[in-house]
Amino acid sequence: MKWHQNALRYSFISYRVAAVQDVPKVALEAGNSPAMIFQHYRELVRPADAKAWFSIAPGKDGKIIFFEAPKPAAKVEAAPEAVTG
Repeated sequence: MKWHQNALRYSFISYRVAAVQDVPKVALEAGNSPAMIFQHYRELVRPADAKAWFSIAPGKDGKIIFFEAPKPAAKVEAAPEAVTG
């Protein structure tokens, strides 16, 4: 399963807008503009689904699955140019 960068941020904003129905509030919480929230996140999620999403919690059995963030690609440095004389 490929993990998309900022997936939890995008999900939070989408579900939060559906849950609270207050775009300016969510924009402030997310550090974004209301215009950006309206353009990208409004009406993507139903309120009932937002309630379910925010009710997710670890089980009482203590079994928690951790996901690793993708490792950044290694930077390749250019070889120094040869000095001729």
